[in-house]
Amino acid sequence: MNRFIRSVTFLMLAFLIFSGQAAFASSSLTSQSTPDLLIRQIMGLAYESQQTINSGPFSVGDSLKKVEKAWGAPEDLSTVAANYWSHNIRFLYDGSTGRKTITAIDDFDPQLQTIHLSMLKGLVGEPVSEVEQEGMYYVTYIDYANYKVVFVFESAWINPDPRLNMYTVEFASDNN
Repeated sequence: MNRFIRSVTFLMLAFLIFSGQAAFASSSLTSQSTPDLLIRQIMGLAYESQQTINSGPFSVGDSLKKVEKAWGAPEDLSTVAANYWSHNIRFLYDGSTGRKTITAIDDFDPQLQTIHLSMLKGLVGEPVSEVEQEGMYYVTYIDYANYKVVFVFESAWINPDPRLNMYTVEFASDNN
């Protein structure tokens, strides 16, 4: 019986170690990523650390100054957004704070276009909201404790199963 318990414990530890390594082995997309893997990575990073696939190691709530120290000056900067085109990332920030607190992160990696609306709903379930606005289709998931993820698809009027263009991760708020 002790041998059985040790074996089960060892297998569980091995599974946790290898699954943890797989989840954190690369915070960027690879050419072998499948749409369902991308969706799982997006939702997992949003839940665990309020990050996007390409924003690691930076999260919502971090300082833009921290990003600038690690990645250098943004390739494009406005009073509310810092674009790092080479990383496929846009950090939205609060310029009224001295540290320029990141309030949301947009990720627009080209591989996201392999994800279709039906795939997202099939894996994650029904969203909190779906809105067609200004030629884009916005699909929102919120857990009300950790994150809000807004997926931005091409227009659903053009294609009933649209492709994903980008997504945004931000902190969840009680009034959303």
